[in-house]
Amino acid sequence: MDPLTLGVMWRGMVALTNDAGTVLRRTAYSEAVREGRDFSVGLFDRHERMIVQGDFSPGHLGSMPSAVTNFLRYYDAEDLRPGDCLILNDPWMGSGHLPDFFMLSPCFVDGTIVGYAVNCTHMIDVGGAAPGSQQVEGINDQFQEGLRLWPTRVWSEGQPNKEILRIIEANVRVPDKLLGDLMAMRNCNRIVEQRLAHLIGKYGMNRYDEACTEILDRSEAAMRAAISEMPDGTYHAVDYFDDYGPGTEPLRIEVTVTVDGSSVTIDFTGSSPQTRSGINAVLTYVRAFCYYTVKCITSGGTIPQNGGCLRPINFVAEPGSVVNAQPPAGSGARAIMQQRFVDVLMQAFSEVLPDRVIAPSSHWANPNLGGFDPRTGRRFVHYDIIIGGFGGRPDSDGMEATPSAFNIDAIPVEVNENSYPVRVERLELIPDSAGAGRNRGGHGVRKDVTVLGESMTFSNLTDRQRFAPPGILGGEAGAVGRTVLNAGGADPVVLGSKGTYQLDHGDVVTTWLSGGGGYGHPFDREVERVSADVVAGLLSVRKAATSYGVVLDSAGVVDQAATRDLRAARRRAQR
Repeated sequence: MDPLTLGVMWRGMVALTNDAGTVLRRTAYSEAVREGRDFSVGLFDRHERMIVQGDFSPGHLGSMPSAVTNFLRYYDAEDLRPGDCLILNDPWMGSGHLPDFFMLSPCFVDGTIVGYAVNCTHMIDVGGAAPGSQQVEGINDQFQEGLRLWPTRVWSEGQPNKEILRIIEANVRVPDKLLGDLMAMRNCNRIVEQRLAHLIGKYGMNRYDEACTEILDRSEAAMRAAISEMPDGTYHAVDYFDDYGPGTEPLRIEVTVTVDGSSVTIDFTGSSPQTRSGINAVLTYVRAFCYYTVKCITSGGTIPQNGGCLRPINFVAEPGSVVNAQPPAGSGARAIMQQRFVDVLMQAFSEVLPDRVIAPSSHWANPNLGGFDPRTGRRFVHYDIIIGGFGGRPDSDGMEATPSAFNIDAIPVEVNENSYPVRVERLELIPDSAGAGRNRGGHGVRKDVTVLGESMTFSNLTDRQRFAPPGILGGEAGAVGRTVLNAGGADPVVLGSKGTYQLDHGDVVTTWLSGGGGYGHPFDREVERVSADVVAGLLSVRKAATSYGVVLDSAGVVDQAATRDLRAARRRAQR
């Protein structure tokens, strides 16, 4: 196919998925979608192949092929009609946990299916034991986590299935937002249908089929070529989750990466067994973030994101492990696990591709608060996202307050305060929290929130409060985080990184996120950059000396002679 036509068609496919995502975001009811962008959009061809993914969350997108396969196991293509919308949220069918709803709509041209529009959206509540449906402790199986749907037709030829929608409405805490988000998902898929019909009308069905096949084959070839540039070998790393609830042991995540010619095998043998809690990952979810990580370090963003570039990547994960949990394990809190899969793979790949990896990043927090809003007398579920920063990178410091494993945005303070009975007292970077290195990690973030509701249940969901994000290639670890209730009061209480608590009106929850790990030896950092962090209030004079070997006065002025002597003495001591 001639490159110009192929390029124009490809950009048209990318644009239609991104435009559809914009419609979803602007018509959604929940702040998680409208402000946090916790959703994804994809286009599949009539052969069920993932042709393009919009620029949204990799955790959803990597799971989409499994969801489409399961949709079409229950509904034959011949049974689908224009205007149909199917949904599912079963973890093992693609969603990974119950709050993620997938929706599939068939795309028709002249009465024939030409492809499938698919999107995934995180619902802020689907019932279950605690508001937000992401409780960790006390969860023995998925049946305690909320409403579970196998592939179900919720719109039939454009008409809503009112019986199904009533069942959903009766089983969730904030039905107006969930049903509103379902309608936004339908809007999104409708845009994909319309734009795809226009594209096919312009180029013809045969040319479109040809383009889909060539895009996938070229993407696979490009990914294989990128992998072939990596030295063959086996690379290994181990990292840990703090726990899987109050009083529990750490969870081990072990990975062995084997590069063999043009393919990569990622083997999680040695990881902890699945737990009796909400902390478990199903294999489709783990694969999604492995795809993401491999693509980041091999392609530099130049290879299209579709099913073709996933073909060279293989997986081994023991069934019944925490990275390949089997039914009926709970998995509601699995979102918090994603960062660790990226971190451990980056550590493994640092052995062979030091110029393409980043150090383990600051963790993030996904607190869920539910209760009654005294302003309205109605039940509320407040889903928040607190984001730390990148680990140090080969050519620069880690970015601040930016997620390294997903594309979700922090929900603005003003939106949360307007929508929910909360008041944000403080939101700031934490000095001295970044892991020291030639390029330091991103700083951790502190957020203080006063809760002003009634009868409130708080589910804390974060990590890196016991095991710091390690540095790589000589870099230092970032500072660990913590969560404290009423930190400024007479009786502060340290909360578990994963736990459920009852809160009173006026309580203050303070979240400190960990800092990202450093990249490269701290003594290789230019003294001017160390001084700049001191002047900016991000680094203390004391840590500048202990971690970087740089001697400064309180104004950030470097004592060059003392710095040379200190660094030389410290290097001799380290030999």
